[in-house]
Amino acid sequence: MLPLSPDLLTKLAPYLAKLTVRLIREHAPRSISTIAQDLPQGIDFDLTRLIPLHPAQNADVFVASADRLARAIQPRNKPELIVLLAITRDADRLLQENTTLAAHYELREQFYFGFFTLPFLWIRWLPYGIGGTVLAKIFSLEIRLHPYLHLLSGVGSMAVFARRRTRESDSVAVTCVIPAYNEAARLPRYLTSVIRYFKTRRLSHEILVVDDGSGDQTAKVAAALKPVRVLKLYENFGKGAAVREGIMHARGHVILVSDADGSTPIADFSRLEKALASEADIAIGSRYVAGSDIGIRQNFLRRAVSRVGNFLIRMLLELKYRDTQCGFKLFERRAAQYVFRNLANTRFGFDFEVLKKATVLGLNVAEIPVTWNNQDGSKVTLKQTFRVLSELLRFRFGHLMKFAVVGVFNTVVDFSIHNLLIWIWGRGDGTRQLIYMVIAFLCANIVAFSLHSGYTFQRRAAYGRFFLVSVFTLTVAALMFHGLNMIYNPENSIIWTNLFKLSTVIVSFVTNYFGYKFWVYRYAI
Repeated sequence: MLPLSPDLLTKLAPYLAKLTVRLIREHAPRSISTIAQDLPQGIDFDLTRLIPLHPAQNADVFVASADRLARAIQPRNKPELIVLLAITRDADRLLQENTTLAAHYELREQFYFGFFTLPFLWIRWLPYGIGGTVLAKIFSLEIRLHPYLHLLSGVGSMAVFARRRTRESDSVAVTCVIPAYNEAARLPRYLTSVIRYFKTRRLSHEILVVDDGSGDQTAKVAAALKPVRVLKLYENFGKGAAVREGIMHARGHVILVSDADGSTPIADFSRLEKALASEADIAIGSRYVAGSDIGIRQNFLRRAVSRVGNFLIRMLLELKYRDTQCGFKLFERRAAQYVFRNLANTRFGFDFEVLKKATVLGLNVAEIPVTWNNQDGSKVTLKQTFRVLSELLRFRFGHLMKFAVVGVFNTVVDFSIHNLLIWIWGRGDGTRQLIYMVIAFLCANIVAFSLHSGYTFQRRAAYGRFFLVSVFTLTVAALMFHGLNMIYNPENSIIWTNLFKLSTVIVSFVTNYFGYKFWVYRYAI
């Protein structure tokens, strides 16, 4: 942490505003509507000009300086999201001491900003405000790169805290989550059947309709049917985002997710309910297993695309389920919150991501036959179907491709530093070459952690675990590198040194990839 002048803070403020908005969009509930600000002195920006929320004294989101934390968590004002900025050493120290805000909040993200400006802070003293302008441009570059970086130091720090929203004290037996986008015409009929079903069964329940930024009267017609509760997303985020929002608000011991068109009748809830009673954590409705009953079918082309799509999902993700995309699923609440918490696919591709996470976490998933009838006015067009397939390819191979890109960049950093050390201090003997390798590795390791956390896996992780995997890889690579040099390169030829160093890259790539993916950045429980 380095002190920033008021003039420089004024120039950096617009970029801090954009960074804050990005964090709100990523971590805040999509159903928020109000925001409050209590910013550090010298920073002045209006977030409501960048995001469609309204200012309020007691708001859903609170953005403040870390030294004004007490004002955010008063008993009468517990916002859903708190974003804290620290631009002084005292504020940063206070932020480090409050990584958990009592029992009501959990830390979602904490990071430093302004790393790129550190080497250039001296230019802020240039006359006519030139230095501040240049620093602001450098800082704007970092803000644009923020989603792809996770920095370990900087001129300031920021933390995001989310409120824990489920309480056992006022829970119900069942929550029915229905995502809806422009469903004013079809929704009332299905909602009426859902209300009647749960009343007939005399189950304590809640019905949540999540309006995904509809342009019609979806929210109004749903709210008119008591006791339906409506969560209105402030933008159209996608079906996956709407389902996630409903699940994170749900109070039910079990959570049913059902499409707004009623393709599967609510009476089939009892089939999925029996599966959960038989120790399943998740029960998914299926159109393609024995015992299913398909009444009104889709046209031939859509059936063919659906079958091919489900086959590709099973093959690429190694899932055993014949129908991952059916919109009728039942979750035990904790299982639902595990698999939906860090959702990457917020549109129609969320189903296979959720099932893959459940498999990774070792959850018990049962596939149950259901009744299904095609409904007119479906939002799942052929274009959306192909979009799901593109999301599948990105979900399956995205990490590997990104890992390769970061690996190439990291290798360039490693080789550059190693050869720079040779140029400055000479080739030396084998021991000196080994020291060069370790120094180059440590520098490249910090770069790799920054890029893998922000770009490859897009997930917070402990640097300690990352470092342990990297040290293990370094040990293997160092032994291999040193052994090859001793046997085949006793004169320390630069060409052979680089060739032997390159030979360790493949081993390092494989070791690091599996270590990072399945231990460092494993899905958080």
